[in-house]
Amino acid sequence: MPQYYLRRFSDDGDSLWVYNRRAGKTYKSRSEDVCERNYHYEMEARCQRSWHGRHLLPGKIEKKLSQIEGEQSALLRKIDVQIDAGRIHEKERRALLWLVGHLIARHPAMLADYEPDYDAMYNDPEVRWGCEVLAQAGMAEEIEVLAKGANQMVLALWRCKGSPTYFAKNDLERLRCCFIRPQGEARFITSSLPPHFNSTLQKDGKYHIDDLTLPLSSALAVRYSNDGPTKCEIIEASDDSVIEINAGYFVSEPPCEQIVSGRKSDLDQAQAFAQRYRINAAMARIRSCR
Repeated sequence: MPQYYLRRFSDDGDSLWVYNRRAGKTYKSRSEDVCERNYHYEMEARCQRSWHGRHLLPGKIEKKLSQIEGEQSALLRKIDVQIDAGRIHEKERRALLWLVGHLIARHPAMLADYEPDYDAMYNDPEVRWGCEVLAQAGMAEEIEVLAKGANQMVLALWRCKGSPTYFAKNDLERLRCCFIRPQGEARFITSSLPPHFNSTLQKDGKYHIDDLTLPLSSALAVRYSNDGPTKCEIIEASDDSVIEINAGYFVSEPPCEQIVSGRKSDLDQAQAFAQRYRINAAMARIRSCR
């Protein structure tokens, strides 16, 4: 998860409370140590050669992502100002579609299923040059590594047509949009799998998003759905509603590994709600079998 996004949930701009679902433990951590993988966007060579080192085209993807994340951070700051003024501008609303789609698409679970776009790969002159050099050096086996890395570059280009980001953005564009702010003391939490969304297999053989809720900070979330306001409105949510949204991270499938919050109390309340939800669901299943 991008650092700029995680810091929007921290009370002091750095530290976060983390619940690790695998270990069942809650602890405090710096934002830079949460929801991250070392060298995730690097292309690790199969054979270690002195002339190219451990990685092929080191820093290529991270450099582009850094530029994208800077633009996204600035966009959310603009939206914060507009929310306070009571009106979201159309330009920022449309730009947010790309940001939400990008957060979905860049997740490792999505990357794993992303089919290579070789045309897009070879359109990048540096990648094309890298493939030619590898072939001339008798290292054709490394071209597959470069192809997978270029795959991620296509995703990292954010607005590239045919990318998962583009696909998610088009799905969201067909849905109604509203923003949610806490009315009381409860605050939004997030996770290593930030958006809650439901999808349906449609006639084209692909799963399309039906509805999605994404916290943008501890004090703001965006929701896309077929129901709700016809215009992009700002809705005040009760503490119970915020806690219910937060609880989704404790019952989500596939399960997210880490759930993060600026305050431990918000984690505890969401976890307690999720536990009651599981008990009620189990009781309902028992009654239906009688």
